Amino acid sequence: MRVEVSGEAAALVAGEGGTLWVWASRPPMCCGGTPAVLRASTAPPADRSGFARIPADGVDVRFRPPGGRCPDVLQVDVHGRRRPRVEAYWDGCLIVM
Repeated sequence: MRVEVSGEAAALVAGEGGTLWVWASRPPMCCGGTPAVLRASTAPPADRSGFARIPADGVDVRFRPPGGRCPDVLQVDVHGRRRPRVEAYWDGCLIVM
């Protein structure tokens, strides 16, 4: 797996502690077929088990692969202008493929 971190994302993560946590999560919906989406946060999740350290340029990325699968490219970028936040993309998508 290759990790690509934009300059804006690296600066935002560095300003908030330097560690980025990325994991797959299913939104709470009534249907069982809801696809999992990637979550990214500079704050650690409640359950820290299963995370692996992934080397990235100047950012400490912790990634928990869903079902042992990894994307070819994990992209990290900033989304939002008023309240910028870090987002992670699985081969360019928010949805886990």
